[in-house]
Amino acid sequence: MTFGPVRHLPGSYDVSPLAKQLPIAVLFLAAALMSSFISTLTVSSWPSLVAGTVLIVAATLWAVIVSRQSTPRLLLLIPAADFLAAGLLRHGTGDSQSIYASLVLLPILWLAAIEGRRFILYAALGAAVAILVPFALGAGTDDNPNELLRGFYSVIVFSLAAGVVNELASRARRRLKSARAQAAASAEELSRAAEIQGYLLPKEAALLTGYETAGACVPSKAVGGDFFDWYEIDGGLGFTLGDVMGKGAGAGMIAATTRAVIRSARNSEDPAVALSLTSDCLTTELSQAASFATIFHARLRASDGRVLFSDAGHGLTLLIRADDSWERLSSRELPVGLLPESTWNSFEIWLGPGDMIVSLSDGVLDLYDGTLAAIDEIAQLALTATSAKDIVETVQKLALTTNNPDDVTVLAVRRTAEQAARPNDLEPSGHQLAGSS
Repeated sequence: MTFGPVRHLPGSYDVSPLAKQLPIAVLFLAAALMSSFISTLTVSSWPSLVAGTVLIVAATLWAVIVSRQSTPRLLLLIPAADFLAAGLLRHGTGDSQSIYASLVLLPILWLAAIEGRRFILYAALGAAVAILVPFALGAGTDDNPNELLRGFYSVIVFSLAAGVVNELASRARRRLKSARAQAAASAEELSRAAEIQGYLLPKEAALLTGYETAGACVPSKAVGGDFFDWYEIDGGLGFTLGDVMGKGAGAGMIAATTRAVIRSARNSEDPAVALSLTSDCLTTELSQAASFATIFHARLRASDGRVLFSDAGHGLTLLIRADDSWERLSSRELPVGLLPESTWNSFEIWLGPGDMIVSLSDGVLDLYDGTLAAIDEIAQLALTATSAKDIVETVQKLALTTNNPDDVTVLAVRRTAEQAARPNDLEPSGHQLAGSS
């Protein structure tokens, strides 16, 4: 039995009256049956025993009713009936010889655990009623002249117990209130952090003639460690997808820092410079965080579809061709923040009309079997997509209908319009630039 404050009363726990009453009813009925069928026990008054049984059944039925309604005052009728039934049980099973006197302890604890010092008095009065009922029904003291004194002493002990329970319950309520306040404050902070993180993600597609951009991030918690970004650069577009180790607020803060550092290198033509700056930040200013991030960062030249990219341990970017072929832009380089002396290279690919780059976090793999084999599934979705927005929305809808163990992020950049032919049509995709680092 849970001895918390009664439901519907001020400062009460959410414990139904029926849950409190059932143990009392079961023990009372067991006592009545034991006294009726065990030869070593006695029934000194059948009318009292029957009356107590009827009363306890009525109290239990009343508990069923008030458990479904808001009747705080009438709720106290239940322990009041239990005290009277306990007195009737004592009188019906031998008065001072009754073995069931301890049953009165349960309604005492029920009342004492309710918020408010007055309930200690109510518990003491209830104990007195249970003790005095046999005397009110004619039980004598001839056999035991100290019976009244024993009853008075029992009431004092029960009252002290009620005081202790009331104080402990009051302290538990204060701790619970404090914990709830802290949880509410933390939830508010997380909600605000999630709101701010949402502000950092692009709200609209990039205004770049002849190209489409789309992205989505579905955190597994309120705040995630994934991010995607795009922004205008001279003659084109810079875009990034990052995945910080871990989840939650800490990873979200590092993700925001990583995004800001990468943006600070927007005037550098070599995307590897942005990764080097990010690595310096993570291995110096954020070294105590012991975190790292995998990043795909690229710079698109709009005039001819030339893309320079660097990949820091990410390796989850696909180049989808208009001729229904595709390839994975795998990575052989370390994440940023893992080793302080790491360097990165930049590579060159070309986007023709209808070609698309799709970069995703490893949380997308978890939407399938969690292995690299899921990349084939994503590639097939991308091949059938009619736009960058189409593939992103498909992945996003799948993430929103799944219990994701990790953040799910996807970014797509697609060339739509025929523009000037690329300078070297025979240039292989993924060609490393000379002198990049």
